[in-house]
Amino acid sequence: MSEPDLASAWVLTRALSPREHVRAAAQLASGEVLNEYDHECSVNELPPRTPWAMYLSGDRQRYDYLCFDFDSSRGNAPYDAGRLSHWLDELNVAHLICASGPTGGRHVWIGMAESVDAALVRDLALLATQLLPSLDPTPLTNPATGCVRPPGAPHRLGGVSVAQGPLTALTSCTVALDAITDLTAFLVDAGAELPSPTMGLLRGMAVDDDGHPYIAGPRRPLTPRVDAMLNGAPGEDTSYTLAAVLAGCAHSRWRYADVLAVVDAPAFEHVRTLRGRNGRDRIPRTERGRIRALDAAWNNAVRYVAAHPLNGTGDDTNYLARANTALTAVERAQERADAMPGLWGADRASSAARRSTGTHSTRAVLDALCLYIAQSAQLVVEADVRRLSADTGYGRTTVHTALQALTRPVVDADPESAWIVRVGDVDAPHGQRYRLSERFSTDSEDRNRTQVPARPSPTRHPLNAGYWTTRLTADLRPLTHDTFAAPRSLGRTAGLVFKHLPEVASTTVEDLVHRTGLDAGRIRVALHRLRFHRLARRGGAGWSRGDTTALDAAADALDVAGYLEARRARYGAERGRWEWWNAELTWMRKPNKKRRGRRAPSGIALFAQNDRPDYSRYPRGPDGRADHKEALRLVDAGILSPATALAAA
Repeated sequence: MSEPDLASAWVLTRALSPREHVRAAAQLASGEVLNEYDHECSVNELPPRTPWAMYLSGDRQRYDYLCFDFDSSRGNAPYDAGRLSHWLDELNVAHLICASGPTGGRHVWIGMAESVDAALVRDLALLATQLLPSLDPTPLTNPATGCVRPPGAPHRLGGVSVAQGPLTALTSCTVALDAITDLTAFLVDAGAELPSPTMGLLRGMAVDDDGHPYIAGPRRPLTPRVDAMLNGAPGEDTSYTLAAVLAGCAHSRWRYADVLAVVDAPAFEHVRTLRGRNGRDRIPRTERGRIRALDAAWNNAVRYVAAHPLNGTGDDTNYLARANTALTAVERAQERADAMPGLWGADRASSAARRSTGTHSTRAVLDALCLYIAQSAQLVVEADVRRLSADTGYGRTTVHTALQALTRPVVDADPESAWIVRVGDVDAPHGQRYRLSERFSTDSEDRNRTQVPARPSPTRHPLNAGYWTTRLTADLRPLTHDTFAAPRSLGRTAGLVFKHLPEVASTTVEDLVHRTGLDAGRIRVALHRLRFHRLARRGGAGWSRGDTTALDAAADALDVAGYLEARRARYGAERGRWEWWNAELTWMRKPNKKRRGRRAPSGIALFAQNDRPDYSRYPRGPDGRADHKEALRLVDAGILSPATALAAA
């Protein structure tokens, strides 16, 4: 880099920098420049001899500039930067793209008219990272240290950061705060999801010495029904068989060690094997995969049982009456929802329309809550957004919006005019509890005594849990596949059309318009995309569902396979971190606990020096504060699994 170019780049940095200092790269004695900006240089002095990076925040709390740093080692940086630039153009946000150096990286700069809160910027960075794989969110997650090389600054491997447009986007700084809010909302609509805090132990739950949850109480034998499921051949859906058996074990106050003793039983086929691509063959899991599958299934079963407690004695005498009441409410809610398909067809409407009506995601969340009620035979169920996200395929933010729509009363000051009603307040570590509106639980004979029905009632399906769990599960299953749920997949519209395609008979576009609430043009586009991937079949009488086993092939072709599985694994790791932290808090708050004393004079401790549990200590930073980021990394690496604990012993 010539002296005039270096001088002009330094002048630009001095004009832009929100602080009196910039960070400079370290240099070895051999002359090699490292990618470590370890010291500061004043902007009022001569430029440093190594590359420099400019801080994005002046007060260490709010951002004056936003810079999206696309690293070529993470993915296709030019492509991702181009996508972000296109989105910003659509939102009319002034920005500047810079080619950062010879490695192919890109920087996308935004100059703010007013500083932006660090929490908002952090959420924006985390959302963008999910859609732009090469984005390094680090500079946008820490306003105290976040810095990026400005335009014209040299690169450690040669060359400079070259602006690919006028510098007015940085020198004028005209972007308003509302533009960042709009960009955040756009990323959410595109499929990204905001992080949310995880839940702790529910009432009645405890944790054993190995960190595995269980329902507190004396151990009982399994009921005859659960014992028969344990030793009988598993059903077609092995995950359902496993969940039912583990829920029965948790109800009987079994612990994880008791479950390990029967892990070779036929009901644990889902732990031992995976479903093949053709939907029939089973593929053996690895040892670590078996442990992870059992851990996740057991944690979910214990949490489910804790959220839906029975009377605690094993002889639930009111079960039949309670189940009939719950299933009646589910049936009436589903009948009413089916009678108003247009209410759930506003996915592409304006924000005001979505708030006043609903979307397909709203119907999916309603179906999931009805499924929980049918499975538990209770009108009141506890549901967190993570569980609803896993069962509907939608992200946490979308699920949260759907819950708000379902609990919004149609008639002011009448909460029972909503679809669902919140029961009580959230009392950590418990989640929010919901029930269907009382209008669905009222006796049908009390609903209208003044008029004779204009036409006979349609044929009613028998009130049994099996019918409703099967139907609702079948309705939700297409929504929870990568082919329809992942970003850059076929999309939700195609998934909705696929859901309503019959497997044997045929249906017409007009019938799909009535069932889905979508217009005919969007349905035809979705049908042709489904047909291209062999997921829809066109015959003389209309359209029918294609080869269901082609779903996995379509996900591979679209390069979205594994998206939902990765999200479920992330949720599981977050849940494990939260439970680990709660166990640590329990230990910290334990009264009269033994603390580590002086070592025995002989150097050999004959007895334990303290009564600390055997689980690993929660990681902490240099200041002694809990390091939750490091804890999440350790949980993801398997520190809480039995195999890792034994290997570390």
